[in-house]
Amino acid sequence: MIGDDYFELRSRIGTDLLALSAALRESGGDSESAAILDNLIASLKEPFVFVVVGEVNVGKSTFLNALFGQDFSSTGVVPTTGKILFFRHGEEHSVVPVTPTLDEVYAPVDFLRDFHIVDTPGTNSVENEHQLITERFVPIADLVIFVFSAMNPWGASAWQFLEKVHREWMRHVIFVLQQSDLRSPEEIQVITDYMGQLTRQRFGRDFPLFAVSAKKAFLARNAGIERERLLQDSGFDALESHISSIVRHNSARLNKLASTMRLARQILDDMRERHSANMQQAKRKTTVLQELQSERELQVDRTLKKILPALDATERDYHESVMRVAGLANDALTTRKAFQRKDAEENENGARPQSLDHRLFQELQHRTGDRWRQVSLVLEEDVHQFERFLHAQGRGILFPLDAVLPSHDYGQEESELRRRFGTHVDSSLRRFVIGLKLDEDIEPGLERARVTARWLPRLILPVIIATALCGWLDDLVSAAIAFGAGLLLLAVVYLLTQIRLAHSRNAILDKLEESSVTLRGTLSKQVTEDVTHSFTKFLDTLNPAQATAAQIEHEQSTQVQRLHHLADSFSLLDQQIKALTPVGGK
Repeated sequence: MIGDDYFELRSRIGTDLLALSAALRESGGDSESAAILDNLIASLKEPFVFVVVGEVNVGKSTFLNALFGQDFSSTGVVPTTGKILFFRHGEEHSVVPVTPTLDEVYAPVDFLRDFHIVDTPGTNSVENEHQLITERFVPIADLVIFVFSAMNPWGASAWQFLEKVHREWMRHVIFVLQQSDLRSPEEIQVITDYMGQLTRQRFGRDFPLFAVSAKKAFLARNAGIERERLLQDSGFDALESHISSIVRHNSARLNKLASTMRLARQILDDMRERHSANMQQAKRKTTVLQELQSERELQVDRTLKKILPALDATERDYHESVMRVAGLANDALTTRKAFQRKDAEENENGARPQSLDHRLFQELQHRTGDRWRQVSLVLEEDVHQFERFLHAQGRGILFPLDAVLPSHDYGQEESELRRRFGTHVDSSLRRFVIGLKLDEDIEPGLERARVTARWLPRLILPVIIATALCGWLDDLVSAAIAFGAGLLLLAVVYLLTQIRLAHSRNAILDKLEESSVTLRGTLSKQVTEDVTHSFTKFLDTLNPAQATAAQIEHEQSTQVQRLHHLADSFSLLDQQIKALTPVGGK
Protein backbone atom coordinates (compact mmCIF):
# COMPACT_ATOMS: atom_id res chain seq x y z
CA MET A 1 0.00 0.00 0.00
CA ILE A 2 1.27 3.48 -0.86
CA GLY A 3 2.55 5.40 2.17
CA ASP A 4 2.05 2.57 4.65
CA ASP A 5 4.43 4.02 7.24
CA TYR A 6 2.76 7.45 7.03
CA PHE A 7 -0.71 5.99 7.45
CA GLU A 8 0.52 3.76 10.26
CA LEU A 9 1.91 6.85 11.98
CA ARG A 10 -1.34 8.72 11.40
CA SER A 11 -3.31 5.75 12.72
CA ARG A 12 -1.23 5.63 15.89
CA ILE A 13 -1.75 9.35 16.39
CA GLY A 14 -5.47 8.82 15.93
CA THR A 15 -5.47 5.97 18.45
CA ASP A 16 -3.67 8.13 21.02
CA LEU A 17 -6.03 11.04 20.39
CA LEU A 18 -9.01 8.75 20.89
CA ALA A 19 -7.47 7.50 24.14
CA LEU A 20 -6.88 11.09 25.24
CA SER A 21 -10.43 12.04 24.32
CA ALA A 22 -11.81 9.08 26.28
CA ALA A 23 -9.68 10.00 29.30
CA LEU A 24 -10.88 13.60 29.06
CA ARG A 25 -14.53 12.60 29.01
CA GLU A 26 -14.15 10.05 31.77
CA SER A 27 -12.59 12.67 34.01
CA GLY A 28 -15.28 15.23 33.23
CA GLY A 29 -12.99 17.55 31.27
CA ASP A 30 -14.10 20.81 29.74
CA SER A 31 -16.21 20.75 26.61
CA GLU A 32 -13.87 23.08 24.73
CA SER A 33 -10.95 20.65 24.97
CA ALA A 34 -13.24 17.78 24.01
CA ALA A 35 -14.40 19.70 20.92
CA ILE A 36 -10.78 20.47 19.97
CA LEU A 37 -9.86 16.79 20.22
CA ASP A 38 -12.89 15.80 18.15
CA ASN A 39 -11.80 18.26 15.44
CA LEU A 40 -8.23 17.00 15.56
CA ILE A 41 -9.38 13.39 15.22
CA ALA A 42 -11.65 14.31 12.32
CA SER A 43 -8.90 16.31 10.57
CA LEU A 44 -6.55 13.31 10.70
CA LYS A 45 -8.87 11.47 8.33
CA GLU A 46 -8.43 14.06 5.61
CA PRO A 47 -7.43 12.09 2.51
CA PHE A 48 -4.60 12.89 0.13
CA VAL A 49 -5.70 14.54 -3.09
CA PHE A 50 -4.22 13.18 -6.34
CA VAL A 51 -5.02 15.07 -9.58
CA VAL A 52 -4.55 12.95 -12.69
CA VAL A 53 -4.03 14.90 -15.91
CA GLY A 54 -3.53 13.62 -19.40
CA GLU A 55 -4.97 13.46 -22.88
CA VAL A 56 -7.88 11.23 -23.74
CA ASN A 57 -7.14 7.52 -24.09
CA VAL A 58 -3.69 7.58 -22.47
CA GLY A 59 -4.76 4.89 -19.96
CA LYS A 60 -5.41 6.99 -16.85
CA SER A 61 -8.05 4.66 -15.47
CA THR A 62 -5.86 1.62 -16.09
CA PHE A 63 -3.00 3.44 -14.41
CA LEU A 64 -5.16 4.16 -11.31
CA ASN A 65 -6.36 0.54 -11.20
CA ALA A 66 -2.76 -0.64 -11.13
CA LEU A 67 -1.59 2.03 -8.69
CA PHE A 68 -4.14 1.17 -6.02
CA GLY A 69 -4.53 -2.54 -6.74
CA GLN A 70 -8.28 -2.34 -7.36
CA ASP A 71 -10.46 -2.23 -10.45
CA PHE A 72 -11.08 1.48 -10.31
CA SER A 73 -13.08 1.39 -13.51
CA SER A 74 -15.56 -1.16 -12.13
CA THR A 75 -17.05 1.24 -9.61
CA GLY A 76 -20.24 1.33 -11.60
CA VAL A 77 -19.48 4.81 -12.90
CA VAL A 78 -18.48 5.25 -16.52
CA PRO A 79 -16.08 8.21 -16.71
CA THR A 80 -17.37 11.03 -18.78
CA THR A 81 -14.61 12.62 -20.79
CA GLY A 82 -16.38 15.94 -20.82
CA LYS A 83 -16.48 16.27 -17.05
CA ILE A 84 -14.08 16.43 -14.13
CA LEU A 85 -14.75 13.51 -11.79
CA PHE A 86 -13.91 13.92 -8.08
CA PHE A 87 -13.77 10.39 -6.67
CA ARG A 88 -14.50 10.00 -2.93
CA HIS A 89 -15.34 7.11 -0.64
CA GLY A 90 -18.98 6.28 -0.06
CA GLU A 91 -20.95 3.33 1.19
CA GLU A 92 -22.92 3.22 -2.05
CA HIS A 93 -22.30 4.15 -5.68
CA SER A 94 -23.60 7.61 -6.40
CA VAL A 95 -22.88 10.59 -8.58
CA VAL A 96 -23.56 14.09 -7.28
CA PRO A 97 -23.39 16.87 -9.88
CA VAL A 98 -21.66 19.95 -8.50
CA THR A 99 -21.43 22.07 -11.62
CA PRO A 100 -22.18 21.34 -15.25
CA THR A 101 -18.56 20.28 -15.65
CA LEU A 102 -17.85 18.70 -12.23
CA ASP A 103 -19.31 15.57 -10.63
CA GLU A 104 -18.52 14.11 -7.23
CA VAL A 105 -18.43 10.33 -7.53
CA TYR A 106 -18.91 8.26 -4.33
CA ALA A 107 -17.77 4.65 -4.50
CA PRO A 108 -17.16 1.87 -1.93
CA VAL A 109 -13.49 1.52 -2.82
CA ASP A 110 -11.10 1.11 0.10
CA PHE A 111 -8.24 3.29 -1.14
CA LEU A 112 -10.65 6.22 -1.51
CA ARG A 113 -10.72 6.40 2.28
CA ASP A 114 -7.18 7.74 2.19
CA PHE A 115 -6.95 9.13 -1.34
CA HIS A 116 -9.29 11.42 -3.25
CA ILE A 117 -8.78 11.20 -6.99
CA VAL A 118 -9.51 14.06 -9.37
CA ASP A 119 -9.79 12.56 -12.83
CA THR A 120 -9.70 15.42 -15.32
CA PRO A 121 -11.00 15.23 -18.87
CA GLY A 122 -8.43 14.98 -21.57
CA THR A 123 -6.24 18.09 -21.80
CA ASN A 124 -6.98 18.16 -25.53
CA SER A 125 -10.64 18.84 -24.69
CA VAL A 126 -10.24 21.26 -21.79
CA GLU A 127 -12.48 24.29 -21.99
CA ASN A 128 -12.17 27.53 -20.06
CA GLU A 129 -14.43 26.39 -17.22
CA HIS A 130 -12.60 23.09 -17.04
CA GLN A 131 -9.40 25.00 -16.81
CA LEU A 132 -10.67 27.07 -13.89
CA ILE A 133 -11.87 23.99 -12.04
CA THR A 134 -8.64 22.19 -12.67
CA GLU A 135 -6.74 25.15 -11.33
CA ARG A 136 -8.93 25.03 -8.27
CA PHE A 137 -7.87 21.45 -7.55
CA VAL A 138 -4.21 21.72 -8.43
CA PRO A 139 -3.29 24.09 -5.57
CA ILE A 140 -4.78 21.74 -2.95
CA ALA A 141 -3.40 18.62 -4.59
CA ASP A 142 -0.77 16.64 -2.78
CA LEU A 143 0.34 15.26 -6.14
CA VAL A 144 -0.36 16.11 -9.79
CA ILE A 145 0.27 13.15 -12.06
CA PHE A 146 0.72 13.92 -15.74
CA VAL A 147 0.04 10.75 -17.68
CA PHE A 148 1.58 10.52 -21.18
CA SER A 149 1.13 7.72 -23.62
CA ALA A 150 4.32 6.02 -24.72
CA MET A 151 2.78 5.85 -28.19
CA ASN A 152 2.34 9.63 -28.41
CA PRO A 153 4.16 11.52 -25.62
CA TRP A 154 4.34 14.70 -27.62
CA GLY A 155 0.71 15.77 -27.37
CA ALA A 156 0.81 19.55 -27.32
CA SER A 157 -2.25 19.96 -25.09
CA ALA A 158 -0.61 18.25 -22.14
CA TRP A 159 2.54 20.39 -22.41
CA GLN A 160 0.45 23.54 -22.85
CA PHE A 161 -1.60 22.69 -19.78
CA LEU A 162 1.61 22.11 -17.80
CA GLU A 163 2.82 25.56 -18.76
CA LYS A 164 -0.32 27.03 -17.17
CA VAL A 165 0.37 25.38 -13.83
CA HIS A 166 1.69 27.92 -11.38
CA ARG A 167 5.43 27.71 -10.71
CA GLU A 168 4.99 27.19 -6.97
CA TRP A 169 2.94 24.08 -7.59
CA MET A 170 5.61 22.44 -9.73
CA ARG A 171 7.03 20.52 -6.80
CA HIS A 172 3.85 18.43 -6.73
CA VAL A 173 4.20 17.25 -10.36
CA ILE A 174 5.42 13.88 -11.64
CA PHE A 175 5.39 12.42 -15.15
CA VAL A 176 4.15 8.94 -15.93
CA LEU A 177 4.92 7.43 -19.32
CA GLN A 178 2.09 4.93 -19.61
CA GLN A 179 1.86 1.93 -22.00
CA SER A 180 5.65 1.52 -22.02
CA ASP A 181 5.18 -2.18 -22.80
CA LEU A 182 4.18 -1.12 -26.33
CA ARG A 183 7.69 0.28 -26.97
CA SER A 184 11.11 -1.28 -26.89
CA PRO A 185 13.46 -0.39 -24.02
CA GLU A 186 15.63 1.60 -26.45
CA GLU A 187 12.65 3.63 -27.62
CA ILE A 188 11.57 4.27 -24.03
CA GLN A 189 15.06 5.49 -23.22
CA VAL A 190 15.05 7.92 -26.12
CA ILE A 191 11.60 9.22 -25.16
CA THR A 192 12.49 9.74 -21.49
CA ASP A 193 15.75 11.51 -22.41
CA TYR A 194 13.92 13.82 -24.77
CA MET A 195 11.15 14.57 -22.23
CA GLY A 196 13.78 15.41 -19.63
CA GLN A 197 15.55 17.76 -22.06
CA LEU A 198 12.23 19.39 -22.95
CA THR A 199 11.26 20.04 -19.32
CA ARG A 200 14.65 21.60 -18.63
CA GLN A 201 14.27 23.87 -21.62
CA ARG A 202 10.68 24.94 -20.89
CA PHE A 203 10.62 24.95 -17.09
CA GLY A 204 14.26 25.05 -16.08
CA ARG A 205 14.00 21.89 -14.02
CA ASP A 206 13.59 18.14 -14.18
CA PHE A 207 10.40 16.32 -13.15
CA PRO A 208 10.34 12.78 -11.84
CA LEU A 209 9.60 10.58 -14.82
CA PHE A 210 8.50 6.95 -14.68
CA ALA A 211 7.97 4.65 -17.63
CA VAL A 212 5.37 2.11 -16.59
CA SER A 213 3.03 -0.55 -17.88
CA ALA A 214 -0.18 -0.33 -15.90
CA LYS A 215 -1.48 -3.44 -17.62
CA LYS A 216 1.37 -5.61 -16.34
CA ALA A 217 1.19 -4.06 -12.88
CA PHE A 218 -2.52 -4.71 -12.64
CA LEU A 219 -2.03 -8.34 -13.72
CA ALA A 220 0.77 -8.77 -11.19
CA ARG A 221 -1.43 -7.49 -8.37
CA ASN A 222 -4.57 -9.40 -9.20
CA ALA A 223 -3.70 -12.48 -11.24
CA GLY A 224 -0.76 -13.56 -9.09
CA ILE A 225 0.87 -15.32 -12.08
CA GLU A 226 4.56 -14.55 -12.34
CA ARG A 227 3.87 -11.69 -9.98
CA GLU A 228 7.44 -10.64 -9.25
CA ARG A 229 8.50 -10.65 -12.91
CA LEU A 230 5.42 -8.77 -14.08
CA LEU A 231 5.76 -6.18 -11.33
CA GLN A 232 9.43 -5.65 -12.14
CA ASP A 233 8.71 -5.32 -15.83
CA SER A 234 5.86 -2.88 -15.14
CA GLY A 235 8.17 -0.26 -13.57
CA PHE A 236 5.66 0.34 -10.80
CA ASP A 237 8.09 -0.41 -7.99
CA ALA A 238 10.03 2.79 -8.54
CA LEU A 239 6.83 4.79 -9.12
CA GLU A 240 5.19 3.50 -5.94
CA SER A 241 8.36 4.09 -3.97
CA HIS A 242 8.46 7.70 -5.17
CA ILE A 243 4.75 8.33 -4.48
CA SER A 244 5.12 6.71 -1.06
CA SER A 245 8.06 9.02 -0.39
CA ILE A 246 5.91 12.02 -1.37
CA VAL A 247 3.14 10.82 0.93
CA ARG A 248 5.60 10.01 3.69
CA HIS A 249 7.51 13.29 3.52
CA ASN A 250 4.67 15.65 2.64
CA SER A 251 5.65 18.78 4.56
CA ALA A 252 2.15 20.21 4.79
CA ARG A 253 0.74 16.93 6.09
CA LEU A 254 3.61 16.38 8.53
CA ASN A 255 3.36 19.96 9.75
CA LYS A 256 -0.32 19.38 10.27
CA LEU A 257 0.44 16.23 12.25
CA ALA A 258 2.99 18.16 14.27
CA SER A 259 0.47 20.93 14.91
CA THR A 260 -2.10 18.32 15.91
CA MET A 261 0.36 16.79 18.34
CA ARG A 262 1.18 20.21 19.83
CA LEU A 263 -2.47 20.98 20.50
CA ALA A 264 -3.07 17.48 21.85
CA ARG A 265 0.01 17.74 24.07
CA GLN A 266 -1.24 21.03 25.51
CA ILE A 267 -4.50 19.33 26.44
CA LEU A 268 -2.58 16.31 27.73
CA ASP A 269 -0.27 18.48 29.86
CA ASP A 270 -3.25 20.36 31.29
CA MET A 271 -4.94 17.06 32.12
CA ARG A 272 -1.78 15.65 33.68
CA GLU A 273 -1.35 18.77 35.79
CA ARG A 274 -4.99 18.69 36.87
CA HIS A 275 -4.99 14.97 37.66
CA SER A 276 -1.65 15.25 39.48
CA ALA A 277 -3.07 18.07 41.58
CA ASN A 278 -6.20 16.02 42.26
CA MET A 279 -4.10 13.00 43.17
CA GLN A 280 -1.96 15.06 45.55
CA GLN A 281 -5.08 16.54 47.09
CA ALA A 282 -6.57 13.06 47.50
CA LYS A 283 -3.29 11.90 49.07
CA ARG A 284 -3.40 14.79 51.51
CA LYS A 285 -6.99 13.92 52.38
CA THR A 286 -6.05 10.26 52.85
CA THR A 287 -3.13 11.26 55.08
CA VAL A 288 -5.28 13.60 57.17
CA LEU A 289 -8.01 10.98 57.53
CA GLN A 290 -5.47 8.33 58.50
CA GLU A 291 -4.06 10.70 61.11
CA LEU A 292 -7.56 11.29 62.42
CA GLN A 293 -8.12 7.53 62.59
CA SER A 294 -4.86 7.14 64.54
CA GLU A 295 -5.80 10.06 66.80
CA ARG A 296 -9.14 8.40 67.53
CA GLU A 297 -7.39 5.21 68.59
CA LEU A 298 -4.91 7.20 70.71
CA GLN A 299 -7.78 9.10 72.30
CA VAL A 300 -9.42 5.80 73.27
CA ASP A 301 -6.16 4.75 74.95
CA ARG A 302 -5.82 8.11 76.73
CA THR A 303 -9.38 7.93 78.02
CA LEU A 304 -8.86 4.37 79.26
CA LYS A 305 -5.72 5.48 81.10
CA LYS A 306 -7.74 8.20 82.79
CA ILE A 307 -10.24 5.57 83.94
CA LEU A 308 -7.55 3.20 85.27
CA PRO A 309 -7.39 4.87 88.74
CA ALA A 310 -11.14 4.34 89.07
CA LEU A 311 -10.61 0.61 88.57
CA ASP A 312 -7.90 0.58 91.25
CA ALA A 313 -10.11 2.50 93.66
CA THR A 314 -13.06 0.20 92.96
CA GLU A 315 -10.86 -2.79 93.69
CA ARG A 316 -9.90 -1.26 97.07
CA ASP A 317 -13.52 -0.49 97.83
CA TYR A 318 -14.39 -4.05 97.02
CA HIS A 319 -11.90 -5.31 99.63
CA GLU A 320 -13.56 -3.12 102.25
CA SER A 321 -16.99 -4.29 101.18
CA VAL A 322 -15.77 -7.87 101.42
CA MET A 323 -14.82 -7.34 105.07
CA ARG A 324 -18.29 -6.10 105.87
CA VAL A 325 -19.91 -8.93 103.99
CA ALA A 326 -17.55 -11.39 105.71
CA GLY A 327 -18.94 -10.19 109.04
CA LEU A 328 -22.44 -10.88 107.80
CA ALA A 329 -21.29 -14.32 106.74
CA ASN A 330 -19.91 -14.95 110.26
CA ASP A 331 -23.23 -13.83 111.73
CA ALA A 332 -25.05 -16.19 109.45
CA LEU A 333 -22.77 -19.10 110.41
CA THR A 334 -22.68 -18.73 114.23
CA THR A 335 -22.82 -21.70 116.61
CA ARG A 336 -26.16 -20.57 117.92
CA LYS A 337 -27.68 -20.75 114.44
CA ALA A 338 -26.22 -24.22 113.95
CA PHE A 339 -28.01 -25.48 117.12
CA GLN A 340 -31.16 -23.52 116.31
CA ARG A 341 -33.87 -25.01 114.20
CA LYS A 342 -34.51 -23.35 110.85
CA ASP A 343 -38.17 -22.61 111.47
CA ALA A 344 -37.31 -21.17 114.85
CA GLU A 345 -34.76 -18.85 113.25
CA GLU A 346 -37.32 -17.59 110.74
CA ASN A 347 -39.89 -17.05 113.54
CA GLU A 348 -37.33 -15.14 115.54
CA ASN A 349 -36.34 -12.76 112.72
CA GLY A 350 -39.76 -12.58 111.14
CA ALA A 351 -38.14 -13.18 107.70
CA ARG A 352 -35.27 -14.89 106.01
CA PRO A 353 -31.74 -13.58 106.77
CA GLN A 354 -30.53 -10.67 104.61
CA SER A 355 -29.03 -11.74 101.27
CA LEU A 356 -25.23 -11.48 101.16
CA ASP A 357 -25.36 -10.90 97.41
CA HIS A 358 -27.75 -7.99 97.83
CA ARG A 359 -25.71 -6.54 100.72
CA LEU A 360 -22.45 -6.78 98.73
CA PHE A 361 -24.04 -5.07 95.71
CA GLN A 362 -25.40 -2.29 97.91
CA GLU A 363 -21.99 -1.78 99.47
CA LEU A 364 -20.31 -1.53 96.06
CA GLN A 365 -22.94 0.87 94.76
CA HIS A 366 -22.65 3.06 97.82
CA ARG A 367 -18.87 3.22 97.67
CA THR A 368 -18.36 3.48 93.88
CA GLY A 369 -21.49 5.19 92.52
CA ASP A 370 -20.17 8.76 92.66
CA ARG A 371 -16.80 7.71 91.30
CA TRP A 372 -18.25 6.10 88.17
CA ARG A 373 -20.51 9.07 87.61
CA GLN A 374 -17.38 11.22 87.56
CA VAL A 375 -15.80 8.76 85.15
CA SER A 376 -18.81 9.10 82.84
CA LEU A 377 -18.28 12.90 82.86
CA VAL A 378 -14.63 12.39 81.94
CA LEU A 379 -15.65 10.08 79.08
CA GLU A 380 -18.24 12.55 77.82
CA GLU A 381 -15.76 15.43 77.92
CA ASP A 382 -13.14 13.38 76.01
CA VAL A 383 -15.71 12.43 73.36
CA HIS A 384 -16.74 16.06 72.88
CA GLN A 385 -13.12 17.18 72.88
CA PHE A 386 -12.30 14.74 70.10
CA GLU A 387 -15.41 15.89 68.24
CA ARG A 388 -14.09 19.47 68.36
CA PHE A 389 -10.68 18.27 67.22
CA LEU A 390 -12.29 16.35 64.36
CA HIS A 391 -14.19 19.43 63.17
CA ALA A 392 -11.08 21.58 63.38
CA GLN A 393 -8.80 19.19 61.50
CA GLY A 394 -11.41 17.86 59.08
CA ARG A 395 -12.81 21.19 57.98
CA GLY A 396 -12.94 21.15 54.22
CA ILE A 397 -12.37 17.38 54.15
CA LEU A 398 -15.01 15.86 56.40
CA PHE A 399 -17.15 18.93 56.86
CA PRO A 400 -17.86 22.08 54.85
CA LEU A 401 -15.65 25.04 55.62
CA ASP A 402 -18.61 26.89 57.13
CA ALA A 403 -19.79 23.93 59.24
CA VAL A 404 -20.77 24.91 62.82
CA LEU A 405 -19.59 22.72 65.70
CA PRO A 406 -22.53 21.40 67.77
CA SER A 407 -22.69 22.87 71.27
CA HIS A 408 -22.96 20.69 74.41
CA ASP A 409 -24.54 21.43 77.78
CA TYR A 410 -22.73 19.98 80.77
CA GLY A 411 -25.50 20.88 83.24
CA GLN A 412 -27.21 18.70 85.78
CA GLU A 413 -29.27 16.85 83.25
CA GLU A 414 -27.73 13.47 82.52
CA SER A 415 -26.79 12.90 78.87
CA GLU A 416 -27.48 9.71 76.99
CA LEU A 417 -23.79 8.79 77.00
CA ARG A 418 -23.46 9.15 80.79
CA ARG A 419 -26.72 7.34 81.43
CA ARG A 420 -25.71 4.44 79.18
CA PHE A 421 -22.24 4.25 80.75
CA GLY A 422 -23.61 4.23 84.32
CA THR A 423 -26.21 1.63 83.46
CA HIS A 424 -23.59 -0.66 81.96
CA VAL A 425 -21.30 -0.33 85.01
CA ASP A 426 -24.18 -1.09 87.43
CA SER A 427 -25.23 -4.03 85.28
CA SER A 428 -21.68 -5.40 85.28
CA LEU A 429 -21.45 -5.10 89.07
CA ARG A 430 -24.82 -6.79 89.48
CA ARG A 431 -23.89 -9.67 87.18
CA PHE A 432 -20.60 -10.06 88.99
CA VAL A 433 -22.15 -10.20 92.47
CA ILE A 434 -24.93 -12.54 91.39
CA GLY A 435 -22.30 -14.76 89.82
CA LEU A 436 -20.59 -15.17 93.22
CA LYS A 437 -23.67 -17.03 94.60
CA LEU A 438 -22.76 -16.27 98.22
CA ASP A 439 -26.24 -17.06 99.50
CA GLU A 440 -26.07 -20.48 97.92
CA ASP A 441 -22.87 -21.16 99.89
CA ILE A 442 -24.33 -19.99 103.28
CA GLU A 443 -27.34 -22.29 103.47
CA PRO A 444 -25.60 -25.57 102.55
CA GLY A 445 -22.78 -24.90 105.05
CA LEU A 446 -25.20 -24.03 107.81
CA GLU A 447 -27.32 -27.07 107.03
CA ARG A 448 -24.27 -29.39 107.26
CA ALA A 449 -23.43 -27.89 110.64
CA ARG A 450 -27.02 -28.35 111.80
CA VAL A 451 -26.97 -32.01 110.79
CA THR A 452 -23.95 -32.53 113.03
CA ALA A 453 -25.35 -30.40 115.86
CA ARG A 454 -28.54 -32.43 115.97
CA TRP A 455 -26.57 -35.33 117.48
CA LEU A 456 -25.78 -33.35 120.59
CA PRO A 457 -29.29 -33.42 122.21
CA ARG A 458 -29.72 -36.94 121.01
CA LEU A 459 -26.58 -38.08 122.88
CA ILE A 460 -27.35 -36.37 126.21
CA LEU A 461 -29.99 -38.89 127.34
CA PRO A 462 -27.88 -41.94 126.40
CA VAL A 463 -24.93 -40.44 128.32
CA ILE A 464 -27.09 -39.90 131.43
CA ILE A 465 -28.51 -43.40 131.18
CA ALA A 466 -25.07 -44.92 130.72
CA THR A 467 -23.72 -42.99 133.69
CA ALA A 468 -26.63 -44.08 135.90
CA LEU A 469 -26.28 -47.74 134.92
CA CYS A 470 -22.58 -47.72 135.60
CA GLY A 471 -23.19 -46.19 139.06
CA TRP A 472 -25.98 -48.63 139.86
CA LEU A 473 -24.24 -51.70 138.58
CA ASP A 474 -20.75 -50.84 139.61
CA ASP A 475 -19.44 -47.96 141.64
CA LEU A 476 -19.07 -44.24 141.42
CA VAL A 477 -15.74 -44.52 139.63
CA SER A 478 -17.37 -46.38 136.77
CA ALA A 479 -20.14 -43.83 136.71
CA ALA A 480 -17.57 -41.01 136.58
CA ILE A 481 -15.72 -42.75 133.73
CA ALA A 482 -18.95 -43.23 131.76
CA PHE A 483 -19.96 -39.66 132.40
CA GLY A 484 -16.52 -38.42 131.21
CA ALA A 485 -16.72 -40.53 128.07
CA GLY A 486 -20.16 -39.13 127.40
CA LEU A 487 -18.93 -35.58 127.83
CA LEU A 488 -16.04 -36.34 125.48
CA LEU A 489 -18.47 -37.62 122.85
CA LEU A 490 -20.59 -34.51 123.20
CA ALA A 491 -17.47 -32.36 122.89
CA VAL A 492 -16.52 -34.15 119.69
CA VAL A 493 -19.94 -33.47 118.20
CA TYR A 494 -19.70 -29.83 119.23
CA LEU A 495 -16.20 -29.59 117.75
CA LEU A 496 -17.33 -31.12 114.43
CA THR A 497 -20.13 -28.57 114.26
CA GLN A 498 -17.63 -25.74 114.81
CA ILE A 499 -15.29 -27.20 112.14
CA ARG A 500 -18.09 -27.32 109.57
CA LEU A 501 -19.12 -23.74 110.36
CA ALA A 502 -15.52 -22.56 110.09
CA HIS A 503 -15.08 -24.39 106.80
CA SER A 504 -18.12 -22.65 105.31
CA ARG A 505 -16.94 -19.25 106.58
CA ASN A 506 -13.45 -19.80 105.15
CA ALA A 507 -14.86 -20.96 101.82
CA ILE A 508 -16.89 -17.76 101.53
CA LEU A 509 -13.91 -15.59 102.49
CA ASP A 510 -11.66 -17.37 99.96
CA LYS A 511 -14.24 -16.89 97.23
CA LEU A 512 -14.55 -13.19 98.07
CA GLU A 513 -10.80 -12.72 98.06
CA GLU A 514 -10.30 -14.57 94.77
CA SER A 515 -13.16 -12.70 93.11
CA SER A 516 -11.27 -9.40 93.32
CA VAL A 517 -9.35 -10.21 90.14
CA THR A 518 -12.58 -11.25 88.41
CA LEU A 519 -14.26 -7.99 89.38
CA ARG A 520 -11.42 -5.91 87.94
CA GLY A 521 -11.46 -7.93 84.69
CA THR A 522 -15.25 -7.63 84.37
CA LEU A 523 -15.24 -3.88 84.93
CA SER A 524 -12.20 -3.38 82.70
CA LYS A 525 -13.86 -5.27 79.86
CA GLN A 526 -17.13 -3.38 80.22
CA VAL A 527 -15.42 0.02 80.47
CA THR A 528 -13.21 -0.74 77.46
CA GLU A 529 -16.27 -1.70 75.40
CA ASP A 530 -18.14 1.45 76.42
CA VAL A 531 -15.22 3.77 75.77
CA THR A 532 -14.48 2.15 72.42
CA HIS A 533 -18.15 2.29 71.46
CA SER A 534 -18.35 5.96 72.43
CA PHE A 535 -15.60 6.77 69.93
CA THR A 536 -16.84 4.30 67.34
CA LYS A 537 -19.55 6.71 66.19
CA PHE A 538 -16.83 8.84 64.58
CA LEU A 539 -16.05 5.92 62.26
CA ASP A 540 -19.39 6.54 60.56
CA THR A 541 -17.83 9.77 59.32
CA LEU A 542 -14.19 8.75 58.99
CA ASN A 543 -14.53 5.37 57.24
CA PRO A 544 -16.68 6.48 54.27
CA ALA A 545 -14.54 9.60 53.82
CA GLN A 546 -11.36 7.53 53.93
CA ALA A 547 -12.74 4.99 51.46
CA THR A 548 -13.84 7.79 49.12
CA ALA A 549 -10.46 9.53 49.35
CA ALA A 550 -8.63 6.25 48.70
CA GLN A 551 -10.85 5.54 45.70
CA ILE A 552 -10.29 9.04 44.30
CA GLU A 553 -6.55 8.70 44.86
CA HIS A 554 -6.54 5.36 43.06
CA GLU A 555 -8.60 6.73 40.17
CA GLN A 556 -6.40 9.82 39.83
CA SER A 557 -3.25 7.73 40.08
CA THR A 558 -4.58 5.44 37.35
CA GLN A 559 -5.36 8.46 35.17
CA VAL A 560 -1.91 9.95 35.81
CA GLN A 561 -0.24 6.68 34.80
CA ARG A 562 -2.50 6.44 31.77
CA LEU A 563 -1.64 10.00 30.74
CA HIS A 564 2.03 9.36 31.45
CA HIS A 565 1.99 6.46 29.00
CA LEU A 566 0.22 8.70 26.49
CA ALA A 567 2.88 11.37 27.00
CA ASP A 568 5.60 8.82 26.29
CA SER A 569 3.73 7.73 23.17
CA PHE A 570 3.32 11.38 22.11
CA SER A 571 7.08 11.93 22.49
CA LEU A 572 7.82 8.90 20.32
CA LEU A 573 5.32 10.09 17.69
CA ASP A 574 6.88 13.56 17.72
CA GLN A 575 10.26 12.00 17.04
CA GLN A 576 8.85 9.98 14.15
CA ILE A 577 7.19 13.09 12.68
CA LYS A 578 10.49 14.99 12.91
CA ALA A 579 12.32 12.06 11.33
CA LEU A 580 9.91 12.11 8.35
CA THR A 581 9.85 15.91 7.97
CA PRO A 582 12.25 17.02 5.19
CA VAL A 583 15.06 19.40 6.13
CA GLY A 584 13.86 22.97 5.61
CA GLY A 585 10.23 21.80 5.56
CA LYS A 586 10.21 21.11 1.82
